[in-house]
Amino acid sequence: MRIPLFFTATFAIACTCAAAAPLEFGIGPRMNQIQVLGTHNSYHKRGPDLGTLTAITKEAGEWDYEHAPLDVQLASGVRSFELDIHNTPEGWRVMHVPVFDATSTCPVFKDCLELVKTWSDAHPGHVPISFLIEWKEEGPMIDTKITVPTAADLDRLDADIRSVYGPERLITPDDVRGDAATLEEAVLKRGWPTLESARNRVFFIFHNRTGLRDLYVKEHPALRGRAMFVNSEPGRPDAATMVRDNPNDPETPGLVQKGYWVRCTAGGPGRRGLAAANVRRDTALAWGAQIVSSDYPPGEPDKATGYAVTLPNGLPARWNPVNPPADVSGEPEPER
Repeated sequence: MRIPLFFTATFAIACTCAAAAPLEFGIGPRMNQIQVLGTHNSYHKRGPDLGTLTAITKEAGEWDYEHAPLDVQLASGVRSFELDIHNTPEGWRVMHVPVFDATSTCPVFKDCLELVKTWSDAHPGHVPISFLIEWKEEGPMIDTKITVPTAADLDRLDADIRSVYGPERLITPDDVRGDAATLEEAVLKRGWPTLESARNRVFFIFHNRTGLRDLYVKEHPALRGRAMFVNSEPGRPDAATMVRDNPNDPETPGLVQKGYWVRCTAGGPGRRGLAAANVRRDTALAWGAQIVSSDYPPGEPDKATGYAVTLPNGLPARWNPVNPPADVSGEPEPER
């Protein structure tokens, strides 16, 4: 007898996640068959000198926003975060622009991860939470104490992630690749783990491309041994997750249907106006990117227009509109 999906999800929520079962690839919805909301620069707080900086440079006008702490965002329904990192003598720090726009709700990288883990521990049954990690290249140009990452620094970044999230809580490229020759082969043929086995876990996407991404994958073919996935593209052995920020990118639905995990952004009303922002948001949601990010998640609407990005069902996750599972009788993460 088949157990209804709603009862399966409810049972998972009721269970403790202290001893998570192994990831599975059998029958049932896969973790890439959902859609969730994310935030852009998830740590960002409005700086105390914003008024002065805006008078000096127009760019500072784009820094006039802030997000609630990560655990508060999770409580509001966000399931994906973007953290900008800087390589400092004190370790990996989280901020936007050193000196000028450096205020953060969690300045220390590991503290950000710990905050999310604490929330996760208290709310078992949630869909996988993702982190997009982006190294900001302007850091060394502004502050000489901030340095360009070396291979050893990137190893330390992986170690920081693993120090917070053990193997029972972290989804890695090795987990998804299995016995396949490449990560791309695995996601296109075997697919991603089942959603039920991926609950209560997190995974990371290294946002950077070109040189730093190449350094991260060097000596790690198809990301063997790495803690993070990367912002990739079709045809690469590490192709599994991709950042296609333009919600109107015509390739997005096809990438999602094939089995890739995609992040796009919904934008906001600042440059284009409310009507255009609504169209971009609706397109982003309809075209199936698994993560739709914005500066206006649930609970944080634009003060001037009321613009916000929410899922149609009002929940933290919904079935993906482009590659849904066969059974959509329940919700990926029921209200509780």
